[in-house]
Amino acid sequence: MNLSSLWQALPRATAPAALGSLVSLAAQGFLALVLFRLFSPEEVGMFSATSQLAFFWASLALAQSPLSLLAERHQEPRAAARRAWRQSAWRLLWLAPVAGLGAFWSGLGDAVQVWAWAAALGLAQLSWLLAQSLTLRLGSRWSVGLVRMVPPVLAAAAAVLGAVLFPERGEGLELPVLLVSACLGYLAGAVWMRLAFQSATVPDAAGAAKEGSDLRTATAEAPPSSDPRSARLKMLHTLSDGLAATALALSWPAHYGAQEAGWLLALLRILSFIPALVHTAWAQVVLSSSTKVQLRPLKVAWAASALVLGVGALAQLALTWGWLDARWQGLSSYVWPLVLWQTAACFVAAHAHLPFQKGLAVQHAWLCVAMNAGFIALCVVLPWAIPLSASTHMAWLSAYMLLSLTALTLWVAKR
Repeated sequence: MNLSSLWQALPRATAPAALGSLVSLAAQGFLALVLFRLFSPEEVGMFSATSQLAFFWASLALAQSPLSLLAERHQEPRAAARRAWRQSAWRLLWLAPVAGLGAFWSGLGDAVQVWAWAAALGLAQLSWLLAQSLTLRLGSRWSVGLVRMVPPVLAAAAAVLGAVLFPERGEGLELPVLLVSACLGYLAGAVWMRLAFQSATVPDAAGAAKEGSDLRTATAEAPPSSDPRSARLKMLHTLSDGLAATALALSWPAHYGAQEAGWLLALLRILSFIPALVHTAWAQVVLSSSTKVQLRPLKVAWAASALVLGVGALAQLALTWGWLDARWQGLSSYVWPLVLWQTAACFVAAHAHLPFQKGLAVQHAWLCVAMNAGFIALCVVLPWAIPLSASTHMAWLSAYMLLSLTALTLWVAKR
């Protein structure tokens, strides 16, 4: 397939979504350089663990509402988005004690301050994630791109400005420049949720259909998609996802210290953005498309895997040639295990729409829950059962995720 036919095979919304996500990726890369140059590993560890707690809280409150908003194409998008936001906000409120326990267990300092920052980040991030799905349903192509690129660009700029203006920031949460920057970015992205509270018009709906995620040339209808998972299963799936990510983010400083956590989480933040890019610029767009997409998921997965490999190689070169501060040399033990893990994640992300199109959403959710349970056990229980170094522990986690994600991809693709 040449470049011209490849472009024709992509959904219309893929271009703005990919552009927005690529700009976001560039901003993340720039922010990574800023983190390595202008902030200490302890500051990065504090920020990463707190933001991961916020992400877990917000994700659990959402209960996969952004994905359901795309899969259930028969629902009116504005009403569905408003309903999802209200339900998610209530869940965020009654999950507050759970987040408080996470803040206390992390040992990051004043648990109340950590909880408060996680709450602010969680509410803003919740709104932003819903806004991304909403723009795919009814926003213009400009909206699809801007909602993805503005928050990380603004957050990176604010982090640089804060580091320059406040070179002496103290320790802990005395002057949390990174947390303030992230909160500003998420709030900017949440602005697009205003679409949910605007009244729909006939020309508006027609324009959204034209500008949305249908193909340029193909006329075949997309396979029907649905999300038959019960509310409890969605919550369980989201809970397992959130617990898995949070177990890694909070157990690492608890077992190995803030510096090791900073090394791991800073690099994971960069590499994991690539499968996230595949999910938002490909799988979500395909799921929201009303017409059939011709491009095969495997091609998308291989392209994303090459990008993960390139970023990993660049990180290794930066360490080998001394481009980074000496405090960041500990990254070297994490580069290749994380590259293998995130490569497998790219294949899962590229096929993420298939369970909803093949009627496998329920079985897929249970498999993910089981996989996450094993990951949580390796994160939390393994260091207590067997004395491990951080690098050995990371190798165990990487091998487990590589095998599990590969098996999950094969199961979805072959059914």
